[in-house]
Amino acid sequence: MNENELYSRLLNLSEMWAVTSLTLDENAGSVTVIVGIAENTPLSRPACGKSCLIHDHRHRKWRHLDTCQFTTLIEADVPRIMCPEHGCLTLPVPWAGTGSRYTLLFEAFVISWLKISTVDAVRRQLKLSWNAVDNIMQRAVKRGLTRRKRPQSARHMCVDEVAFKKGHQYVTVISDT
Repeated sequence: MNENELYSRLLNLSEMWAVTSLTLDENAGSVTVIVGIAENTPLSRPACGKSCLIHDHRHRKWRHLDTCQFTTLIEADVPRIMCPEHGCLTLPVPWAGTGSRYTLLFEAFVISWLKISTVDAVRRQLKLSWNAVDNIMQRAVKRGLTRRKRPQSARHMCVDEVAFKKGHQYVTVISDT
């Protein structure tokens, strides 16, 4: 297995995507993985499945999990397709969510760290901005809420307010039974 096949498997690329080249920059401490669409691949809009023509490409970069302590970047010219029904749309990539500049695996890694640490500690360790970590966290919460089943409405709700120790400190207890 060569390095292109290795990164294709690590990124879980579909048949239409392929790693075209790798660049190692030892001075910058980074690995850049260039991903492209295979030649003559028929493109279709994922939502409607209709065949579409390529309108143009947008060059995008994503941060991926580090490779042997080298910062790993994924770069791709992502095609925008012209759908007769929906207009010009950017094709989704299998390694990242819509609008994110981080791969799904990198975001999962950040979330696993956020479960046991603070935003500031994660930010410093991964060399990210506070806003970047916060945006990753917000996208994860949004994904979790879409997977959650609708809660059943409560038939009865009990509310009680009781004094806590002496003085005027109160505790409100809410229960659905």
